[in-house]
Amino acid sequence: METTRPEHKKELHERVQERTVQLKASLVTLQGDAQSAKSERARAVEAALAALDNHMSSGWDAIGEAESAALSRWLESSRFLFEVQS
Repeated sequence: METTRPEHKKELHERVQERTVQLKASLVTLQGDAQSAKSERARAVEAALAALDNHMSSGWDAIGEAESAALSRWLESSRFLFEVQS
């Protein structure tokens, strides 16, 4: 199995956790409004969270280079799916 550097894995874990919180908060907000609950954006957020669950099915201890790269792509692809609080 491929391994990732511990410092990279820790940073990636923190970034994924932060994004997960952002996406879940966005989904709660979207689901709070009947009109936006079934919107394309709500479906995209749900799909992003489902993709994360798929990537994380083996847990953080099993994250190697391939999964690390997939999680980095997930972070990039999900960056516009949540509202930035100012």
